[in-house]
Amino acid sequence: MRSVFPKKRNALWLCPVFFLLAAAPGFWLPVLANILNAKGWGSYTTLVFMVLPLSAIISPLFFSARADQMIPAEKLLAIIVGIGAILTALAFFVLEQGKNPIFFLGLFGLKSLITAPAWTLLTTIALSTSNHPEKNFGKFRVWGTLGWMAAGLIVSSLSLDLSPSVGWLTVGASLLGSMCCLLLPHTPPQGGPPKNIMDILGLRAFRLFRQRDIAVLFGTAFVFSIPLSAYFMHTPQQIRSLGCEQVAAVMTIGQITEVFAMLLMGWLFRNWRIKSIFTLALGCGMLRYLLFALGAQYDSITSILIGVALHGICWTYFFEAGRVFLSRRIDNKIRAQSQALLTLLTSGIGGLTGTAFVGWLHHTFVLQQEYENWSSYWWILTIMCGICSIGFIVGYKRKAED
Repeated sequence: MRSVFPKKRNALWLCPVFFLLAAAPGFWLPVLANILNAKGWGSYTTLVFMVLPLSAIISPLFFSARADQMIPAEKLLAIIVGIGAILTALAFFVLEQGKNPIFFLGLFGLKSLITAPAWTLLTTIALSTSNHPEKNFGKFRVWGTLGWMAAGLIVSSLSLDLSPSVGWLTVGASLLGSMCCLLLPHTPPQGGPPKNIMDILGLRAFRLFRQRDIAVLFGTAFVFSIPLSAYFMHTPQQIRSLGCEQVAAVMTIGQITEVFAMLLMGWLFRNWRIKSIFTLALGCGMLRYLLFALGAQYDSITSILIGVALHGICWTYFFEAGRVFLSRRIDNKIRAQSQALLTLLTSGIGGLTGTAFVGWLHHTFVLQQEYENWSSYWWILTIMCGICSIGFIVGYKRKAED
């Protein structure tokens, strides 16, 4: 009988690597907006958050093509995570010293450019390790959620919610994660050397748009990522405006539900149609922002916390389930590139569009008003999520295997 884990000896190393690579941004991402405000750099918040999606547009396809064509994915992952740790140390040193914010933006941008493909490569390794990724991916991926949760709890327990020192925690997690990457299952290239510029740049993956179901998934993921940008940019600020100080710890509520969602992913794939799974996720995303709007309107922190909890379900059953869905449909020759294309459309183009849009929306409805109008801000994003959900339901035509 064929083993579910043909590389079982090394597969367990996926757990600490997911943990550490998720903890690294988990130390700073939920609190960065508040840290910038505390440093007097609040006007740079939108620019800083735009660096992340810009990086996700430029580098994931290029690096992922190398993993498909030339370099084992685990070695490439170790290299970029290690370089990212060095650049993170430099960037947060500048922030800690209160130097020119342009220096921080430059170093932060270079760090983001190098590390943007990391999660895509790790996901590719995890999906390639198991013969049945729809059953087992969640068991690996949940360790990333636990790492993110641990990071948030550590930040708040050390009272670092407004401190640039969170960057040094990120550096430590990244260096340790880089070393652990070398112990991951060997994942050699499957596609052969590049033959032309299309192969070098990883643009072959765009042929996937010829398949209707995948094109609808990609299109929905792009549009859904636009309102999603508001979650990490502005949810922490709204929570703080309601008098809650331990923002990083509160934001881990979304990861608690994400843990349960990850562990149930295998059961859901066995018993639900993929369209139903995606629809559930999109509905939770809409309800999340609806609760944020009601929480703002009635000054209800409870409503907002329930919305934060729904984020875990939304994220897991759309974006992570989407990666498993792709792994079932894509030729191994472009396995990493297909995951990178999803990253480009969501974290990249979608994230960039979303960051610019929600930045403008926040400025218009919150900053420029005599009284902060958080309710209208979240209502607009709720409507956007609703339109996205309807578009997917109408556009997706399931296949027999779905």
